[in-house]
Amino acid sequence: MSWDVPDLKILARQDLAVAWGLNRIRVEQTGGESTETWSRGTRVSERRDGAWEMIHQHLSFPSDPDTGEAGTDLRP
Repeated sequence: MSWDVPDLKILARQDLAVAWGLNRIRVEQTGGESTETWSRGTRVSERRDGAWEMIHQHLSFPSDPDTGEAGTDLRP
């Protein structure tokens, strides 16, 4: 399994930082078959005692307005 955020954006001000972007998750099976999904992610971090700690994370998938189901097979 691999997870990356190809175009990660980060904004930091003093002791708070926000990072956002599209998450790409790939899973390769032992038989050679692979699956890839994309989601949207936002993370908020706070600097505490000189170290950054993630204090909030939100992940979401776009939904199909007709069915209300998550669009896990969509690509950017």
